[in-house]
Order: sequence, then C-alpha cells, then structure tokens
Amino acid sequence: MLTVFAKAQQTPSNKDTETGTLSGKVLQASNKEAVPFATIALLNEDDSTIINGVAADEKGAFLLKPIPYGSYIVRIATMGFSPYYTKIKPAAERPLWDLGTIMLQTGARTLKEVTVTGQKQMFTMNKDSIVFSPDENFLPGGTGMELLEYVPGITIDAENNVTMEGKDQVKFYVDDRPVALTGMDYNSYLQNLPSFMIERIEVLKAPPDPVEAEQALVEGRTNIRYINIITRKIQFRGYSAAFTAGVDSRQNLRGKMRYNLNLAPFQVTYFNNGEYNSDSSYLSRTYFPQNAGADTSYLEQKNFRTSYKYNHNLNGRYELKMSEKEKLRGSVTLGWTGDGSDGENNSLFSDQAHKPTRTINQENRNRRNGYRAVTDWNYLKEYDEPGKRLEAGFNFAKNNGNGYGNNDYFYLMTEDTSLQRTSRRNGNWNLRSNFNFRNVLKDSKYYNLSSSVALNGGKNTALATRKNVNDTELLFAPRLSTNYTNFNQQYAVNAAFGKRSREFGYNFTGRLAYDGAQSEEDYAGNRFNNETYEIRSSLGMNFSPKKDHMANIRFNPGIQFFNQMALLDSLRSRVPFKYTNFSPGINLQYDIKQQQLSFSFNRNIDRPNPDQLNPFINTADTLNIRMGNPNLRPSFTKDYRLEYLYQYKSHQVKAGVEIQDAGDIISRFTQVEQVGNTIYTTSTWVNLASRKDRNAYITLNSHLFKALQHNKGSINANISGGLRYYNTITDGGEDGKDAVSEQFAHVEGVTSHLTIWTAYRIRVFSISVNGRYNGPRYYAQGRREGRFNSGLKGQVNLLQRKLNVAFSVENLFGSSVRNSYELTNAYEQYSNARRNVRYLSLNITYNIRKFTKLGQKGPKGFDEEEFEGDDHRGGRGRR
Repeated sequence: MLTVFAKAQQTPSNKDTETGTLSGKVLQASNKEAVPFATIALLNEDDSTIINGVAADEKGAFLLKPIPYGSYIVRIATMGFSPYYTKIKPAAERPLWDLGTIMLQTGARTLKEVTVTGQKQMFTMNKDSIVFSPDENFLPGGTGMELLEYVPGITIDAENNVTMEGKDQVKFYVDDRPVALTGMDYNSYLQNLPSFMIERIEVLKAPPDPVEAEQALVEGRTNIRYINIITRKIQFRGYSAAFTAGVDSRQNLRGKMRYNLNLAPFQVTYFNNGEYNSDSSYLSRTYFPQNAGADTSYLEQKNFRTSYKYNHNLNGRYELKMSEKEKLRGSVTLGWTGDGSDGENNSLFSDQAHKPTRTINQENRNRRNGYRAVTDWNYLKEYDEPGKRLEAGFNFAKNNGNGYGNNDYFYLMTEDTSLQRTSRRNGNWNLRSNFNFRNVLKDSKYYNLSSSVALNGGKNTALATRKNVNDTELLFAPRLSTNYTNFNQQYAVNAAFGKRSREFGYNFTGRLAYDGAQSEEDYAGNRFNNETYEIRSSLGMNFSPKKDHMANIRFNPGIQFFNQMALLDSLRSRVPFKYTNFSPGINLQYDIKQQQLSFSFNRNIDRPNPDQLNPFINTADTLNIRMGNPNLRPSFTKDYRLEYLYQYKSHQVKAGVEIQDAGDIISRFTQVEQVGNTIYTTSTWVNLASRKDRNAYITLNSHLFKALQHNKGSINANISGGLRYYNTITDGGEDGKDAVSEQFAHVEGVTSHLTIWTAYRIRVFSISVNGRYNGPRYYAQGRREGRFNSGLKGQVNLLQRKLNVAFSVENLFGSSVRNSYELTNAYEQYSNARRNVRYLSLNITYNIRKFTKLGQKGPKGFDEEEFEGDDHRGGRGRR
C-alpha cells in the first residue's frame, strides 16, 4: 500500500502488507465499567518476552499496530485485576484482530508476577525500520549522541556527522516532529539531551511527520533515513525523577537530572545536563605549501582546550479533550544554556630546513549563553466515518544568545595583533503551520488535501576590536566583524488521491512549492537571494500477483525553476545564476515473504546554503580563516541504486550496488597564504566539475535476545557490520583545479564498519562489552583515518532498582585519536585530535517514582512495571 492510514501518504512500504492490527476494549466483569489505562502487552510465543505494548485509553479502548505477521500471546492486565491471556496469529488471511470486549476479574497480583524489567528485548528490526528501546539506565551519564552510536548501521564521524552505514543521509525528528521545531539543530539537541530522557530511537524509511512525508513522497529520494527520537514520558498521574552524578579519569565532572510530572490534562517535564572538563585535549596540525618552486616553510600548530557546558529544558504540555474524537494538544518549552572554553594555541614556523623561525603562543577565552522558547499546538479531529481525519498544527521557536571571545597576542589579517576582543550576539526564529485533511470514500478510495507554511530568520553579530603591538587602545575592526541577517520562507500545497487495496492499490500526489532564501552581510556589503519554484508529482501503484508477494511501482516526474542572485558591493557586481531542472525519478520494489528487491533512480538538485555563499570572515580559529564563495552554483546528482534485502526475525542482510554521477559538486577548499614570515590558511567552497561514484556493499544487522527465566535475567547481543567497495573519480574543473590533488582524484578500495555490543543481566547485576570500528573515508581533498573504540561497563541496581551504580572503562582495547590528512595542489596538512586514550568513569543514578492510578496509590515496587509511552501514537509504545 502506498499510504499509512493514520497519517499522510508515505513511501510505498510493506508495513501495510506484512503487519497486522490488534484492537479491543477492557471492562470490569463486576459492573461492566471501563478499565482505564490497562496495559496490553504483546508477548513472544516461545519465551513470553515482551515484543510491544500499548495502554488503553480512559474508556478502556486500545489499538496496537503495527504487528509483524506471526504468533503471539496477548496479556491484558492492570493493578487490582487478574491478568487476561489469549493467543493471536496475524497473517495475510487475517491481518486485523479485534478481541471485542475483554472482561477482567477482580484479583490480587503480586510483585513477582509483574517483574519484567530484567527481560527486555532492546532491538526490533524489520525490512522498513529498526527500533532501539534502551533501559533507562542503559548509559548512565551519557548523552543522546553517545546513545545513538548503539543503533545498528549508524556511523558518526569525528565532527559528529551522522550517516547510515557511512553513505545515506539522515534527517532527525523528535516525537514525530522535525528536530528544528525544538529550536535546536540535531547535533546540539543530542549533545544536550541526557540519555535517560530517550525512551526509544526509531530508524525509518519514511518521515514520521505528515508534512515531511508528503515532500519525501514526491521527491522520491531513497538515500535518506529518518531517525525519530521518542522522549521519555509518564502516563499515570504522579511524578518520576532521575538524578545522575558522574566523574571520570579525564577530569570530567557531570551532573544530570530529569523530572516528569503528570497532573492530566497538564504535564511538566524538566531536565538539565551539565559537564565540566579540566583535562586538556589538543588538536595538532602540520601543514606547508605544495606549489612547485615555492617556499617550503611550514607551520606546526597545537591547540589545547578545556571547557564546560550546562543546559536546562522545561516543557509544559496541555491536552484539551473536547470529545472522544476531538483533541487539542499544546506545549510550551523554555530552555537556557551556557558553555565556555579556555584554550592555548602554540604555533611554530620553520624554514625549509625545519629550523624554527618564529613562535606564537596565543591564549583565547570564549563564553556563550542564551535561551530558547518554543510553543507547539496540534488540533486533531476524527469523524464517525473510519479514516476521515482533520489535523492542523502550529509551531513557533525563538532563540537568542550572546557571548564574547578574547584572543590574546595574535590575530593575522593585516598585521600583528597583541590583543583582540570580540563580542557576539545571535538570535533566530522559526515558524511553521500545517493543515491536513483526509477523507475515505467508497471501495477503499480516499483523497488527501494539505498545505504548509514555514518561515524562519536570524541575525548573527560579531563585533571585533583590536590593537597592534604598539597601540594603546582597542580600535573597531570592521574587517574582522560580522553583521549577518537571513530570512527564509517556504510555501507548499499538496493533493493526493488513491485506493488502498492489497490486490491492487494506487496513489497520485501533486505538490506545488516555493522556497526562498535571502541573506545580507553589512560589513562586507553583500546580499543574496535564492528562489526555487517546484512542481512535483508522484504516481504509484501496488499489486499482489501471488500470495506473500507484493510489487510497488512509483514514478516521480517533477520540474524546478531555480534563481540565484548575489549583489556584491565589495566587487560592485551582480552574480546571477538561473536553472531549470527536470527531476525524474522511478522506484521499484518487490517483496517475497522475508525478501525484498528494490531499484531506484532519481535526479536531484542541492543548492548552496547562505553560509557557503557569504564571503564574510569566520574568526573561530585565528590561523585557519573560513569564508564563503558567492559564485557557487547548485549541484545536480543522478543516483541509481539496486538493493537486495533478506529479513529473518531479528537478522537482516543487505547487498547492493550504487552509481552516482554528480556535476558542480560543492566542496570545501583550503589555500595556504603567506604574510611576511607567517603562514595561514583560508578555507572556502568551490564547485568541482564532476564526481563519479561506483559502490558495491554488503551489510549485516543481527540481534540476539534470550530471557533467563530462572534468574530474572537476559542476554542481549547485537552485531552490525559491512564491507563497501568504492571507486570515486573527481574532476576539479577550472574552478576547483587546485582543490583536487592527483593522489585523490581517483580513489579505489574496500572499507568496512563493525559494531559489536553484548550485555548479560542477572537480577540486579549487568555487564556489557562493546567495540566499534569505522574504516578510513576518502574524499576529494584527503582521507580520514579509520577509528576503533571499545568499552566495558558494569552496573548494579540497589534499593528496589531505585539506585544504579555504573562503572566503565572506555577505549579498553584501542585509541580515540582522530587522524586526518588533506592534500591539494596548494598545500598538505596532517591533523590529529586527541584526549586521554583510556579512561575510567563512575556514574551514580537515583530514581524516584510516585503516582496514583485508578484512585489508589501505587505500591512501592510498581516502578518495575512502569509503562512509558504516549497512547495517541497508535500503539508504538514499549515497556
């Protein structure tokens, strides 16, 4: 099927064809009254481990989906009643299981009967998604970014760039909404989010947000994966809290806190995350010119850093239930953050005989703090007709920050500087509203109408004052200052019509969109205006030629009109670019039981962003200056992909080939310049003429779970790895002729990645071992070396699981040094970033939970069966 019934239409997927649905209603046998918030658990038929679960609503009704085809035991239970058990077997012949009315008998339940904490399967994998549901104390003292590394297929490089299996692009969502609606980018959000705030991480092939899903459908891109972060909440009335304090041998001190309060219809969530590091990490660079006959003097630079950071987040949610089928949900989030760093740069200049000619010792200090405010409102109305639905949303986020940076002794732009002070202010805002109406007609036909508006803008000011060695006062330095503003707007309307049927279904979607981006920099006197008009469509169909077979076909014809205009006061000129891009696409998918074969072709455009265009100076590193290039053109890419997938329970094998032909590739380029006897580098962006990638790969994802019933324990093990053959040919062209060296113009070889994690739990004790290897990565200007990380962790839960003590050894078998090498026709550079290679850490977490349910105070140990999820999510919550 080409659409998901509860949301907007999405990419064709076997979710609708190989999964079923469980529904019913829970009543008291004695008086026929509803049993609100009863827990419905889906258990493995072999070992009774929990696969999935959901909570009933106030009326006792429940809906659990999707449920992969198979045999299961259903357990329905709540405090004060005897549990009810039954078996179900969703299959193609009967995907929908309605249990009708379930009558629970009054009866006592002991704590032993409901203790399931030690028997939890953390990974669920199928052909379209991977779900990671960690225990609350899985990574004490960790962040969301660190927890993400345990997800199969995820690759995180030295700059915290996230990809799937080292190739696919990734977009982030939080509780089904784009991460931008939190007022932060994904890197900042995950670095500031304590790991115990995350209930689960979902890796999906289609966006969970309806607005983004429609855009993904018409674009037809297959090289994007969607990571949905589901935050931890509570459904019962009451509160829960967690406190973590930690220390490690790298002289890191950390403190984290989470507090959840549910006074339905009001809910409050608060968390903070603080860390102080007094251990010097360093970045070492060695670089020198490569031009034939030029001066071969070089620079060796070491940068030492110490830092601290803290952040707070307060969220209040309100739900107005106007009727059983009409709801208004709203939330207001306030966040404030601060961080700082002290550094020392030691730069040594030498002549061609490597004899030192000059030494620069530079000290710097940076401080930053700010706040963010977010409000999010969603209106939902469901009609009596099944499937008819109206949804509207509004989100507004505002950020503001300020800080300063001091560079003592040196800043090179025109002449030597003994002192520089920079004060910084920045702020941005983001507004989005959307409307979606879906109606179901006769014969499983439907239509869908939607629209969206997204506006955002920002301002970034950095005012620099400086003085030379012989000056007595600081003077304003406009060349080192920035006053940058930007405004972006996007409008889109969508219409869809289709039919839901396993035998033969179809979907047609059309989209009209306008995307505009304007930016201006006062001191450089430059203005930019990028506009894109899009007409896109998607025509898809599915049919089932045989039992257990499903074919999906989708065509994505579209056209884009692109206009880019740069007004450069500094050059007294206009730099216009205009393009018309025809963007065809086709996607084919064939499923046979556990197997899937897919092919896709797409031609897409990637525009330069304002930061790449604006030629103002970034002064973050005094010897490595970055600036934009107003002459950048959009990149066009033709992408072919053929993939075979085999899924057996929690084991998955994929193999495929990829071909990418791209023109006008936007690539970073660094040049070496010399002023007097001092060398410094200037980084900018250029268009490379073309790049051809030929890849073949095979990957394995496998999860093993075994419940140990006799000692209330379990074994969890996960392995994710793969091999990739790559063959990349890059042509720099006239613009990028110096940006690509002969050594990296054509690279070929095999790289690999491997992640192994295993944990053994017995009653209150657990121990885990992990290892991660990412092979070297090549690009047009160089190579990033392979990295290996490992760790050993031990935990014990005390005081009825309220107190958790965790001890770990990081980099047990390997190093955390991050090396890279860059080479162009203009310069050569070696870099490595390093902290203490092996270190020990200790984290202590204390949990508190108190609540009332069904008018009675919960027992002391009920937290062992705490069910945390959001019942409006259609049953994706887990224990």
